[in-house]
Amino acid sequence: MKTLWRPNWIEVDKQALINNVQQVRRLIGPQRPLMAVVKANAYGHGAVDTANVLLAAGAHCLAVATPVEGIELRQAGIQAPILVLGYTPTWLAPEAIHYQLTTTVYDIEIVHALNQAATATGQTGTSQARVHVKVDTGLNRLGLAPAETPAFMDTLQRFEQVQVEGIFTHFATSDGADKSFAQEQFGRFDALLTGLTARGLRPALAHAANSAALLTMPETHLDLVRAGIALYGLHPDADDTRLPSSFRPALRWKTQVAQVRQIEAGESVSYGREFIAPQPMIIAIVPVGYADGFPRRPFHWGSVLLHGRPAPILGRVCMDQTIIDVTAIVAEHGAVQQGDEVMLIGRQGTAELSADEVATRLGTNNYDVVSRILSRVPRVVVDTF
Repeated sequence: MKTLWRPNWIEVDKQALINNVQQVRRLIGPQRPLMAVVKANAYGHGAVDTANVLLAAGAHCLAVATPVEGIELRQAGIQAPILVLGYTPTWLAPEAIHYQLTTTVYDIEIVHALNQAATATGQTGTSQARVHVKVDTGLNRLGLAPAETPAFMDTLQRFEQVQVEGIFTHFATSDGADKSFAQEQFGRFDALLTGLTARGLRPALAHAANSAALLTMPETHLDLVRAGIALYGLHPDADDTRLPSSFRPALRWKTQVAQVRQIEAGESVSYGREFIAPQPMIIAIVPVGYADGFPRRPFHWGSVLLHGRPAPILGRVCMDQTIIDVTAIVAEHGAVQQGDEVMLIGRQGTAELSADEVATRLGTNNYDVVSRILSRVPRVVVDTF
């Protein structure tokens, strides 16, 4: 691990990613295109390396949240189609064309800008602006209302350099136990597609299914499936929509002990003196903090794993360091030394600290836990855990 330059790193299991693509393929069929969502640095796993693994394993195309995320992939040499799911401002239209990014559209201003940028290249074909139309069926986030969509689709036909490749919607509750609202949303989208087909306006690719829907609502698979969290081996919802046991988590977050110290009763630990030792204790300092995405407040991890045992966090998490209690571990296991491995997410011995368990402690979900790990934490792809 010396090549990482820092004793605080993430390991991404290549074989787990490949396995998860294969498991999704079994659910959606071998012919249906799979769009791998690698936004937010591939949910914290490292966008470029993860995207390459997912594509080699059988994903047909990629999705990101922003143009900048797509540009990063292009500059790394990735040639597969890339859909920008979120907002593309008009002033980034030339970059979308230059980097051959497929743009999500839901208003006419960005369509004008894309058409103009594509026309300015003086070429046709690969320079065309490829777009997917976003329809809002109930999430009330980005998108057109279904009633507005036919007229918008008709208007798009007037732009010579705009190629309408797809149309999609996104579910608000597909990860919950009650699928009734998700089914209502899909009903609206399906009715819209029927109407567009009758008018000759339906694009070739209609998509709605995210990870939760591909697991539990096969009728939503349509022409393409967008998989995100499932590809990383994490449950869409730890209570209501869990992955089959054949999926495998792909991420482990590790650090090391930087120093071991003994403190006396009455001594305090970290900023603000929020922890006062009630008795003599042995503490260890580990080089991870809130500037890595290891949160400080209102809740923190609570404990980490060392020698396969929980080590409670003491006092405030600092920007770059955290202090843990190793008193019981030393008593049970023996010495704790500088360089000993500390597990923040993953399995150590027979113990496991999963992203779902961390999410419960933080009062959030596993998406938030892994995607908040900041880029200064190195990522390395390994062949197997």
